[in-house]
Amino acid sequence: MAEGVAELRMTRTAARANVRPMRHALRSFLEALEVVPDTIDDILTAVGEVLANAVEHAYIDGAAGSVEFYARVEGDAALEVDVRDSGTYIERTARTGRGFGLRIARAIARSVSIDRSRGTHVHLSFDIEQRRRHIRAVK
Repeated sequence: MAEGVAELRMTRTAARANVRPMRHALRSFLEALEVVPDTIDDILTAVGEVLANAVEHAYIDGAAGSVEFYARVEGDAALEVDVRDSGTYIERTARTGRGFGLRIARAIARSVSIDRSRGTHVHLSFDIEQRRRHIRAVK
């Protein structure tokens, strides 16, 4: 990708069925930018966990709401992703086999920050490697 800005923004109803199309759109966006496939898989895992948390936990007792997803690349080396909902954050008690989503996102992303002042806003930053640059380095 040449220097510049590329952006993807989606807003969907907070429903499990909408996580997959949002991940698919992000995959297409990253493929168009020629990001290395392994990096795409890692990013999709982290962002998918955050999106799943938003649709599962943001809205109490099935109340209607939305999830907004915004991804942008400036230049060649960094991807910034924001996931927002306007629900109410609830501190959950630990349950066996649950509660790994943010841990996974933090293990993959360069940084993760969470703001719960108005709904929940999760900001993730990723270092990205693009295919063209990778190919040049191998030659």
